[in-house]
Amino acid sequence: MSLGPVPQSRRLTMVITELDVGGAEKAFVRVAIGLQNLGWDVRVVSLRDAGPLTTLLEAANIEVSALQAGGLLDVRAIWRLRRELLRKPADVLLTFLHQANLVGRIAGRLTGVRRIVCGIRVADRRLVVSLPEWLTKGMVHRYVAVSQSVGDLHRSICQIDVDRMVTIPNGVDLEAIDAAVPATRSEMGCGPDDQIILCVGRFSRQKAPLDALEAFHLMLSSFPELKLRARLLFIGEGELRPELQRRVDELGLHHSVQLPGWRPDVWRLMKSANALVLASHWEGLPNVILEAQAAGLPVVATAVDGSQELIRDQLTGRLVPRGDINAMANALGEILQNTAAASQMSRTARSHVEEHHQWSTCINQYDELLTKLL
Repeated sequence: MSLGPVPQSRRLTMVITELDVGGAEKAFVRVAIGLQNLGWDVRVVSLRDAGPLTTLLEAANIEVSALQAGGLLDVRAIWRLRRELLRKPADVLLTFLHQANLVGRIAGRLTGVRRIVCGIRVADRRLVVSLPEWLTKGMVHRYVAVSQSVGDLHRSICQIDVDRMVTIPNGVDLEAIDAAVPATRSEMGCGPDDQIILCVGRFSRQKAPLDALEAFHLMLSSFPELKLRARLLFIGEGELRPELQRRVDELGLHHSVQLPGWRPDVWRLMKSANALVLASHWEGLPNVILEAQAAGLPVVATAVDGSQELIRDQLTGRLVPRGDINAMANALGEILQNTAAASQMSRTARSHVEEHHQWSTCINQYDELLTKLL
């Protein structure tokens, strides 16, 4: 007597460079937990250490292995991941971020993983990244780009066939953001009448926090009525912190600019602030913009890659040319002064997020793609 069809094996190993707090890393964790809930047997491998996001995965009963590898040139990562894949074979290997993509596809090929899927979170134009991507593209069954522009650019750089690139945008946790209680101004180190601008992200060359600082300084000169009330809060950490702090001191802005480091309550801050500035020189699909839009916070961002897919200038936020300090300063000043226009942009942006960026949609798209590959 037939017992029915044999259940399909759905063993999924997800690999990421590290599990520190960041936009790509948080999206990775959300996808891992979502796919586990849809019946995939998920395990996670971090090439480096087991960062703070590990606790979320373990709370969802997802096994996490940390390989303690170093940077991009540390070839030990390949052999350590190969050992992990031999210890617990996978039907599908899903990787995020460049080092994990490169290491994953080589180790996956060495161990005979049936399907290898690489997540492209940002289209990196540097030769040190694009050359190994091009050389190993034949090992990849599908690419998942976080935005259409990132996918198109990566496909062009690496000469990838169009049918191997899929776009799955990030989601945003609308319910959790809605439930967040707005921070009080005293919690933010500000007065009740202050106009607060947030800059959230790593202090890195990519995120260009020094551009945001220079724009804020210029805004105070161009809009003197804001000089006594405007405040800029940098929420983050990174290698540029000493340089950023030094420039704050040189400009005499220690009363107007704060560097409190990472804070776990960013959504609460967003719901109390007046604007978000993102000065990045390149991006994939920045989670911080989605989160700000969901929280009703007006956004000023540079017109790069995925940011342009989240913001239509003057409709769902403000876009300015990359590196254009004057344009950024003017856009920030106008948002702080014209609260009616800023509120309208925020409402329109929130509607767009509700329609296009639910996590359930994102995870279902991953599930559909991986199931078809098997």
